[in-house]
Amino acid sequence: MPSPSAFLFDWDGTLADSFAVIQHASLAVFRHFGIAMDEELYRSTYRPDWHETYRQLGIPEDRWTEAGALWRKKYDERSREVALFPGALAVLTTLAEAGARLGVVTTADRDRFLEDLDRCGLSGRFGAVVAFEDARRKKPHPEALLLALGRLGMKSSEALYAGDRPEDVAMGKQAGTLTAAVVSRFSGQAMLRTAEPDFLLRGIGELPGALAGKAAASETGRGC
Repeated sequence: MPSPSAFLFDWDGTLADSFAVIQHASLAVFRHFGIAMDEELYRSTYRPDWHETYRQLGIPEDRWTEAGALWRKKYDERSREVALFPGALAVLTTLAEAGARLGVVTTADRDRFLEDLDRCGLSGRFGAVVAFEDARRKKPHPEALLLALGRLGMKSSEALYAGDRPEDVAMGKQAGTLTAAVVSRFSGQAMLRTAEPDFLLRGIGELPGALAGKAAASETGRGC
């Protein structure tokens, strides 16, 4: 199996450990709208497209701007807690040094994402960044991922997309990339396994080893 020459990543739950901060902001919004919510229900109703979350919980569309403003206020209260997962920086550095093109496809608002990126010391690391506002159709639709690939000048067959939700895996498959699913607090291992990614990782730091193992297995198979 040829090694990918472009690697694109989800942000929250994949490269960035942001679950606690996002949950803090989201629960504040739900309380504001009188929606009873505990952590179990939060996990089961969480969607990368926050418009879909608001819709399924019955928050009127004409109040989404209000909800978004409150969410951002509460997120900012704890945003300094957001940090890269162990091994994330090393993976990005290793891939870049090997000549791979790097990108991020996220459903985070662009300004929030760029602030997180700067805080984590990754500004300028990615050749393409596609955020919530950049694509009309959200994950699992492949529009955002295909847009990022176009900005990198790469083909789907040359790329791998890594994310921590079944929607990420589905987006990668529909776009025609390899897929890596990363276990996170947003999605457990069992949920991700049902999405049938090419690689199932306990953390993003496992990506280089998983790729090397797949390549070695392919070489062994050709030698038989």
